[in-house]
Amino acid sequence: MTTNKKKLNESGGQWSNGFYVALAYGMLFVSLMLVTGKELTINILTIPALVLFLVVSVTEYFVTRDEKKDMPQWIIVGAFVMAVLTAIGMTVISN
Repeated sequence: MTTNKKKLNESGGQWSNGFYVALAYGMLFVSLMLVTGKELTINILTIPALVLFLVVSVTEYFVTRDEKKDMPQWIIVGAFVMAVLTAIGMTVISN
């Protein structure tokens, strides 16, 4: 089941996968920090989210240089796995 991306963009645009990964990291990290009772700082939240955004956006750019190519599923799944592992890792190493 495929959907034409141009039809999706007519209704206001589509956010990048990098944004979705940074958002998923933020939600997972904040919830893990609240559950564990650790101190939540803006640096621990924003710096990894920015790095994840940049890594996924650059990877997406190099893989889909042509607009004719669709986003491979391994990028989307791998980016989400990176967000989950980063959130768990940042929760473990934070004070």
